[in-house]
Formats: sequence, C-alpha cells, structure tokens
Amino acid sequence: MNGNIGSELLVFTDLDGTLLDFSTYSCNAALLSLKRMKECGIPLVINSSKTRAEIETMPSLTSLSGAFIVENGSAIFLDECFPLPHGIETERSGRHRVIMLGRPYEDVLGGLRQARIQCRARLKSFSDMSTEEVSRITGLDLESSLRAKEREYSEPFIFEGDEKELDCLVAQLTERGLSCIEGGRLSYAIGSTDKGRAASMVRELYRAAFPDIRWRTVALGDGPNDAAMLRMADVAVVIRRPDGSFLDYEPEPSQQVIISSKPGPAGWNEEVSRLIDELCIG
Repeated sequence: MNGNIGSELLVFTDLDGTLLDFSTYSCNAALLSLKRMKECGIPLVINSSKTRAEIETMPSLTSLSGAFIVENGSAIFLDECFPLPHGIETERSGRHRVIMLGRPYEDVLGGLRQARIQCRARLKSFSDMSTEEVSRITGLDLESSLRAKEREYSEPFIFEGDEKELDCLVAQLTERGLSCIEGGRLSYAIGSTDKGRAASMVRELYRAAFPDIRWRTVALGDGPNDAAMLRMADVAVVIRRPDGSFLDYEPEPSQQVIISSKPGPAGWNEEVSRLIDELCIG
C-alpha cells in the first residue's frame, strides 16, 4: 500500500462480462488500467461467481489486494499477510485464511435437489453435467470448465421450467435457508449471502486495517447478481453488455452511478482510468 491519494480507492469487480470479455474471457482490453492501479497502489478485490480454483489461476489480479471473493459472496479468501483485526474467525485453507459467509456445497446441493423434487422443477445443474457440457454452455475450455465444477459453496444451474416452477423453487430454497441468484449465463443456488454482504465485510476489514485512510469504494458489474455489490459502493459502475444493453440498476441515495459507454473490459478500462485520473496522483 503506498501513501499517495490513489490508495484511497478500493475497487471491487465482477469478472465474467465485466473485467473479462463475455465470449473470450480475456482481460486484455483492461490491461492499461490494471497497470495503473498497480502503480498507484489501488487494491482490486475480485468478487465473482467463479470458484476458488478458477480465481487462483489469476495471480496477476489477486495479487493487487490479497483478498478475493468467490461464488457470489459465499466466502472471502485472504492472503496470510492480510492484516486482520482481533475477533475475526477464519479457517485455514492452504496459504489462505477463509471467512465463510455461505453454506458448504453439500448442504446447497442437497437443498437444491430436494427443492427440485418438491416443485418438479425442470433444471439442470453443474453436478448433472459433464465437463464437456459445462464447456458448451459457458464457452470455457475444458480445463477451465473442470475448475468451474470444483464447487465449494454454490451450485450453478440452467432453469428450463415456467414461472410457477421458478416461484416454487425459490420458496423451497428459502425454506431450507438458501437463496437463488440470477447471473449472466446461469442461476445459482447459494446460502443466505450475496456479493454485497461479502464486499461490505472486506471494506470493513480495510477500514480496520488502515484506519488513517478514507476509502472510496468503487464496484463494477454487469449482471443481476452484481446489484448488491453495486449498492454497497460509493461509485457504482454498470458495464454494458456486448449487445449494448445494461443492467437496470436502481441507485442508492447520494451514490454516483456510471454507465460505461463500451462493453466488457474495454468499458471497465475506460471508466477505471477516468476514476484514477480524478483521484490518483501520478
């Protein structure tokens, strides 16, 4: 963490369709702003529906803060050197300390299966799919699809039923202490958490660790599952989709909202660069 004014920015970002291109999963269009963030000492916290196994393949991104959030807010992974205040309970997992906010995968998968049977809901989840099927649905290569199936806290699924079935499914999941979140490509069965809850906790960890810094939070996302994260930020950046559409987002009072003019990482790069120009010296 450096001492210039740029260190006041704390950036939370979605990946698919936001920092990563919706089709190619590349962040090349955002490399310039990522480089500037590193030079300015601006922390970047990934907050994604992706698994830990997927995000750990992105050290150039995770190294910018020492913290990342997986599976739609289900767990926060912190590097060993991340300064934690007293009283925060974590679990050890390799070189990470983990704060679990959601539910273990076995609980989520069992609850989804029970709810599906109860509602006779037509859906297909990752546990029902081969790696090849996941690849076809997501556009990921086979190796990445295998990592996407390494679930720890949530279960993605494709819903094929009608509105009545969906209402029943949501109600049954709620009865079991779970929730249903809609993402860009998929829906997710998950514990009672979301990206906003996890991002708020990381923000408070930064405030406790660096009490002399006035953090200005920025959140960037493109899908319905990003709305809770966008709401917790001082600046909400809604990233356009490839077809030019964007999330119908209702801002919080006094919140600055930016709609990117470009889709995906190109829009991410443009808006982050503009914020750095405003708030980062050098």
